[in-house]
Amino acid sequence: MDSHSSQRVVDAARSWIGTRFLHQGRRKKNGNDKGGVDCLGLLVGVADECSLMQQGKPLAGFDERDYGHYPCEKRLLDGLLKHFERCDKADMRAGDVVLVRIDEQAQHVGIIGDYAEDDFSLIHAYAPARAVVEHRLDADWMRKVVCVLRLTN
Repeated sequence: MDSHSSQRVVDAARSWIGTRFLHQGRRKKNGNDKGGVDCLGLLVGVADECSLMQQGKPLAGFDERDYGHYPCEKRLLDGLLKHFERCDKADMRAGDVVLVRIDEQAQHVGIIGDYAEDDFSLIHAYAPARAVVEHRLDADWMRKVVCVLRLTN
């Protein structure tokens, strides 16, 4: 993904900030509705807004909703690897997707944002915050990153 597309992904993800957390939700907040989205739903919504394509089809069209509150680590990673390519953490850039370990399981995804020079943020639908939030990707969060993924198509 080029830098223009990456910035479009980050901008789209930021437009979801404040949308309430809802397991398997796919609705962005608007003036009359708090919406509802989970971490995978945020990824799907951003892919849809940015018209991201994979294998000649809209990436959002590959959405799945048959997962529990605690997704299966292997299934989640395998699903992501069908559409994204692994990158080294050292090569991470804004617009990339990260798979994050929560409660010792890789069960959470977020989108990397640009925070400050040589620093990143994490934009994600985070259940403990009850909303889509953005915060600095500090050392504690970096330790939780299992892998960095990039859309190559």
